[in-house]
Amino acid sequence: MIPKSNDMRFEVTTRCNYNCVICPRDKLTRKIETMSFELFRRILDKILDETGQYNTLSFPGLGEPLLDETLDRKIEYAKKKKLDILILTNGSLLSVDRFKALEGLGVTSLRISFYGNTPAAYSKVHGLKNKEIFNKVRANLTEISKIKKQTKLLFTFNVVDGINESCVKGWIEYWKDKADLIEVWRPHNWVDGKDYRKVQKALLATCGRPFNGPLQVQADGSVNMCCFDFNGKLTLGDLKNETLGAIFDSPLYRKIKECHAAGKFKGSGLICEKCDQRNAVKSDAMVFNSKFDIAERLKMTSTTYSKVIG
Repeated sequence: MIPKSNDMRFEVTTRCNYNCVICPRDKLTRKIETMSFELFRRILDKILDETGQYNTLSFPGLGEPLLDETLDRKIEYAKKKKLDILILTNGSLLSVDRFKALEGLGVTSLRISFYGNTPAAYSKVHGLKNKEIFNKVRANLTEISKIKKQTKLLFTFNVVDGINESCVKGWIEYWKDKADLIEVWRPHNWVDGKDYRKVQKALLATCGRPFNGPLQVQADGSVNMCCFDFNGKLTLGDLKNETLGAIFDSPLYRKIKECHAAGKFKGSGLICEKCDQRNAVKSDAMVFNSKFDIAERLKMTSTTYSKVIG
């Protein structure tokens, strides 16, 4: 059975112009590539022909979506299918004109990762040598916040101890009236990619994603179980030559589902066994949210804000 979700996530590229300290790009073994428009169209049509459960298309992934030169064509094609479009971006390529173009295409929201309130902190967290990028990006985003009409602006901040923790209060104050939503998080581990959160002894039986998680389509057309699995260790199948039904009836998916239903992972070989997303106590994961109750927000996805747990 296909997980109950209305959200398709297409990673259109694994290329990125940032090298954030919270991202495990240094451990990435997947190919650096961009999904062609032809493959995108083929896969999207295939999904929508098979099931009518999806009404939202998100562009997240380990790469920066705005580096994809065919992104606008993909958005145009998806809008013809009556889909809401969400983009997760570092915002570095969001000039005022670029934003106007995206808004004109009908993009529903932009979720922008902006992890600093000073040039020094921002450049260090985002792995940039040029500290002046901060001023350029913030100025563009500030102007965009003044002219936006329909496309929502969502800002996220990740607190990295020893680098940008002193920026949190000022960052919230600066963006709170300029954005539709602002969130302050503490970094997660990308399962085994980083070591920011302690994996607790008390773990939930499931993170909820095998049952309620969004559809994860990687840049090569494969389907992955989880957005935190940056190297595709839980690759379920390939939409280039398989149907969704076959992919979600694969031996690996059935094994994942069984382990999550029982809460038993020992000896399974699944990376889920020691994943911080199963931590029973999540109070250390989020610092601030301008719209949602934090306890409830931690049960939701970061795209459609639909419940993934409970």
